[in-house]
Amino acid sequence: MDCEHMLRLINHYMDGGLSQWRNKAVDRHMEDCPPCAQHLTAHVHSRQVVASKCTEAAPEALRLRISEAIVSITLETSPVELGTNPDFLR
Repeated sequence: MDCEHMLRLINHYMDGGLSQWRNKAVDRHMEDCPPCAQHLTAHVHSRQVVASKCTEAAPEALRLRISEAIVSITLETSPVELGTNPDFLR
């Protein structure tokens, strides 16, 4: 796995949305690539800051629009773009 693939998968990795073998591939990459490991640490920290500061619930209409947008993007995204092709590990 190269850095570009790892960075594309980082949110899925953090959300537990990767298969077991893909998760292990990301783990191995981060063990061998300090810059990507630092990027993950910064990403985790950013999420923690946002979670601690943004405690107010979004209005229902906004939450619905966001949910619809996520579903739309998910349906448009092919499995290859999400890194499900085993060739991306090379």
